[in-house]
Amino acid sequence: MMHSEFPVERLAQMASNPFQIGFARQVMRMLAPSELIAYEATQEGLVMRAQNEDALAKPVALLRDLYHDDLVLLPPRVRYMSLGNRPYEPIMLVRVRTAPRHHDAVIEDLAAREATLLEEHARPSVCVLRAEAPLRSLLGYGEALAALSGGTALHWIWLDRYVPMDDPPGGRAA
Repeated sequence: MMHSEFPVERLAQMASNPFQIGFARQVMRMLAPSELIAYEATQEGLVMRAQNEDALAKPVALLRDLYHDDLVLLPPRVRYMSLGNRPYEPIMLVRVRTAPRHHDAVIEDLAAREATLLEEHARPSVCVLRAEAPLRSLLGYGEALAALSGGTALHWIWLDRYVPMDDPPGGRAA
């Protein structure tokens, strides 16, 4: 299944189980169906594909509670598409709501992540930013934003489109 609407994936494995597909099938019976995430049992383990990294948080937390140190979680990876032998990467829309005192740090962090600022609204009590950025540069954004804002900023990330790439993806690509 392609699931192009799910541009991020993460693999879960059980360290003590040589039969990862059995582990994955067992876990899939426990996980609630969702429009934000799809699951697939593979020889490598449980593949979780999601609309964004935040959608993976609940199933990952459940798996950690169930399997503790026996759970092996690979880092989230970007799912690129290939059309006509050309790679395409997901571009995400980002909305951030933060206190004015964190505005400059958030703007700097977004710029470092190759984000293009689309809209900015500032009031004395709150700043709202809208931007777009490649998903590859947004992995881990929730944790980074929490560190920048002392856990007070809110963010939303969703898929906007796929765009052609000049070079094939590397690193954390699926």
